[in-house]
Amino acid sequence: MSTLTYPDLSPNSDFYSDVPVTYLTKKYGTPIVVYSMKRLYENISRLKSAFANHQVKIHYAVKANYNPYMVSRIINSGVGIDAANLNEVRLALLSGAKPSDIIATPNNLSGNELLKISQLGVTINFDHQGQMETIKNHLPETVSFRINPGIGRGEFAGITTAGHDVKFGISPRDALKAYDSARKCGAKKFGIHMMTGSNVLDPEFFKESTERFFSISCEISDSLGIEFSFLDIGGGFGVPYDLSTGPLDINRTAGYIEQNFLKYRNKGYFKDSDLIIEPGRYIISDAAILVSEITSIKNSEHKIIGLDTGMNTLIRIALYGAHHGIKIAGYSDQEYSNLSDVVGQVCENTDYLARNILLPDVHIGDPAIILNAGAYVSSMASNYNLLGTPAEVAIDGNNDILIREHSTLDTMLGGFLK
Repeated sequence: MSTLTYPDLSPNSDFYSDVPVTYLTKKYGTPIVVYSMKRLYENISRLKSAFANHQVKIHYAVKANYNPYMVSRIINSGVGIDAANLNEVRLALLSGAKPSDIIATPNNLSGNELLKISQLGVTINFDHQGQMETIKNHLPETVSFRINPGIGRGEFAGITTAGHDVKFGISPRDALKAYDSARKCGAKKFGIHMMTGSNVLDPEFFKESTERFFSISCEISDSLGIEFSFLDIGGGFGVPYDLSTGPLDINRTAGYIEQNFLKYRNKGYFKDSDLIIEPGRYIISDAAILVSEITSIKNSEHKIIGLDTGMNTLIRIALYGAHHGIKIAGYSDQEYSNLSDVVGQVCENTDYLARNILLPDVHIGDPAIILNAGAYVSSMASNYNLLGTPAEVAIDGNNDILIREHSTLDTMLGGFLK
């Protein structure tokens, strides 16, 4: 049985952010992603407080969730943007970000796309020297490279982005050549970046990875006689997807990072360097739920509960073997006593949202609440099987606001030649 509660969800899961779940399902239908703006702002405030001893710049990773309503509110909270491509850069600008508050960290974009990002005044963390050289005749004033520090960690292999057998970044040895080439091509300022993996809950890993990253940065600085305008340590700050798991100790994590940074600053490095972090999941994951409806109950070898959502909306479970908690609105914890599988509507046997979990004695029409739906849910959703993507609703103060409509057959087929 769970030992922790989910943010803004009432004990019987019948209210979310003080709004009845059944009110939301009747007004907007299902499936819907529902955001608690209160929780979102709490997460941002907690990050700012944890890093208050050093003026760390926070850049939200748009790939976690690109809903323009959410992105604009995050920007209005004083947070910059980490973008992975030209479209994410354009979204950030449309949502109110200044070019100076955006850093793009693309991989395998064309030279034309990279040039357009640069012309918008946005700094680029180049993945490697060859990527930079596709625009060497139009190089921005500041050039940064993504370093693979040789270690990585993520909740799953698919979201571990440094260490061995990854497609991202360059070794410290290759970085020396890359920065030297950038300088010869006319670069005047330099940054340096890493991203080791996603959803890490161990503060000790951030201590180890940033120590290695700052040490590599100093070696490059010494070898080439360059200084770094910024050091971008990426994101990876995790959130628990199991209610029995405690949260990341963000204050301890921030303390380790700042301690490592100040150690090298006291040795004469990074005197005028900005320190940047790129949280996405940490800011928005537990600020939302995905509300579905039970459409089928089958008693066979297993009790199988069917929902009106599935892997088309929430691919993480099939893709990584991820876990998302599931609650049923209107039931107390004591009623969770029936072993059940939870499945969706997709014609794939990978379309399981949970296996062998305890649920109440549910009924068709009950609202099923899938937790941690803010990050990598709607942004990774598809229309596979011609199934629609969910509507999205923000609970903002006393208002519930439709910020994305349900997709329909017309919208799904709108781009096709008929």
